[in-house]
Amino acid sequence: MSDVTTTCSLWRLTLKDGSTIGLTNHDVDLNINGVTYFPRRGAESSVVETQAGLSADSATIQTVLDLPNLSPQAIRDGSLDSARIAQFRHDWRRGDTQLLSEGRIGDISQTGDRFEAEWLGLASLLDRSTGRVFSRQCDASFGDTRCGLNSANFPEGMDCPRTFPACRDQFANSANFRGFPYLLGDDALQSDIRADDRRDGSSRYRL
Repeated sequence: MSDVTTTCSLWRLTLKDGSTIGLTNHDVDLNINGVTYFPRRGAESSVVETQAGLSADSATIQTVLDLPNLSPQAIRDGSLDSARIAQFRHDWRRGDTQLLSEGRIGDISQTGDRFEAEWLGLASLLDRSTGRVFSRQCDASFGDTRCGLNSANFPEGMDCPRTFPACRDQFANSANFRGFPYLLGDDALQSDIRADDRRDGSSRYRL
């Protein structure tokens, strides 16, 4: 029997509260170093693209939504946001376990009963913004937990222009708009005062 037939993949998720979730594409539960790895149908990950230098590694992980001890609604509410993830190769005949890569969960999207999570290498922590970015456009990704919409409910290929009018009129999702639509631009800051301008301290947008 070839050694390749006795190996399986393991994925260990460590949530923000310190709890862990183990997944495997093996057909039975595996208890390794105190973590139970549960079989999940269709669990898979793409090959982690390792970059040289400080460039961030990247991949994706896909599985069904019914994770152990984590409901689909909890996932949509952000329980997996910024969770740490590690992938291992395990030989269930020999008992050997090899760490392949580590990273953290990025954007999460849902399609039917499956979800796909972006896998970001640890170097991505050096490339993240601290605090909010002030922009007229929304800084959420369409269908992620900050957006709040389920992309599976919209025609495939539909693109969000990330503007407030589109969020309000096209998607009826203005409550979750993650931008600043009334932010003044350089044109307003540099324009001259006109005779018909209101000077009573009220909103220029008639709010």
